[in-house]
Amino acid sequence: MSPHLFSYDFRYDDNGYETETSRKQLEVEDSVGDIYLDSVESSSLKYGGDIDDSKHRLFRDRHEQFLRNMIGGLPSGFKVLDASQPWFSLWCLNSLSIMGCDIDDLLQSRTIETLKPLQDPEGGFCGGNRQLPHLAGSYAAVLAIALVGGEEAYRIVDREAMYRWLMTMKNADGSFSMHKDGEVDVRGVYCAMVIASLLNIMTPDLVRGAAEFIGRCQTCEGGIGPFPGVEAHGGYTLCGLAALEILDRFDTVNLTRLARWMSARQLGFEGGFNGRTNKLVDGCYSYWVGGAFPILQKALGRAARDDYLYDRAALQRYILACCQDTKNDMGGLRDKPGKSPDLYHTMYCLVGLSLSQHYVGVDPGAKKLEDKTSVYTVPVRMMQWDVSPPQKLVLGLQSNAVVPVHPVYSIPFRPLAA
Repeated sequence: MSPHLFSYDFRYDDNGYETETSRKQLEVEDSVGDIYLDSVESSSLKYGGDIDDSKHRLFRDRHEQFLRNMIGGLPSGFKVLDASQPWFSLWCLNSLSIMGCDIDDLLQSRTIETLKPLQDPEGGFCGGNRQLPHLAGSYAAVLAIALVGGEEAYRIVDREAMYRWLMTMKNADGSFSMHKDGEVDVRGVYCAMVIASLLNIMTPDLVRGAAEFIGRCQTCEGGIGPFPGVEAHGGYTLCGLAALEILDRFDTVNLTRLARWMSARQLGFEGGFNGRTNKLVDGCYSYWVGGAFPILQKALGRAARDDYLYDRAALQRYILACCQDTKNDMGGLRDKPGKSPDLYHTMYCLVGLSLSQHYVGVDPGAKKLEDKTSVYTVPVRMMQWDVSPPQKLVLGLQSNAVVPVHPVYSIPFRPLAA
């Protein structure tokens, strides 16, 4: 791999018209530039500035301790996130799994005991006790259960009640409400499709109109917004594209415009992604944008030799150099320099790191498998995704390599195959 160049010539150009947006952008670039400059041989700056990536390190032990401390008990300030209990299970379990850390029997048991009372008798999981069942909380709970694995965990889910509840969330236009009388956006379709595909409860009634709704959410820019007529956003684009992969319905979006918009989200100076036009870099988009590229690759019929349509090494550099606090012993990953680490960014930075290290995809020439026991043969098709070792790219120390994950589900392949 040839060395990357560091140059302030790659910085944002406000064309002489300063705004609050441009000032914040340049402030972020200053903080990122100071970090990257430490990896550049000063004498080479005159000729372009070769970045020495050989010493980038994933501080795995620190991050594991950060996660286990959070599992052990949260400070009282976290009570404002009481409606995110399934998410805490997912963020912690998945982060540990991606780093290859042990999820012991005690942690598995605690997760089961946390999630079991959150299932509503009418179906779906609540974010907290005595709350309404919610699609996002149900999505997180089902993925956390998959990570724990085993019959005891699987038995938690009442599949029949879940299906009935999902149908009550379904709207006539193909969309889904996030909860009873709740907001309607592309997240709902994605969460519902992930839940239904993992539980093998997809039916023609459940999926009818969903792909068409996503297609109407594609904007003139090319990305996908939350609902028709609203600005494109990285998170909704991943949700829409992943749902279309489950549905096997890429025909409802313009993939050329989508590819152009997605590629423009990687920032030339920072190397990370932003979520919208003229917004700042954020480590969480390492998955919410970066994770959409493997799915786009499949949709376009591109082979592994063509690689993804973004700079994988540049993203890894941003995650390892800027989303970790390398100056002290604090674990966890963060949005950007100057921000504090949290569980959300820890997981999504790690998912993005994995997907940028490992080329995962489906061979364009592979025969489409069929399984008559499920609608759209989803479980079988999702398992056609695989890792291509020759395309593996690990920046810095080879010990930085983490576990490969499935781009649609954001969790490692092994639990999905169980």
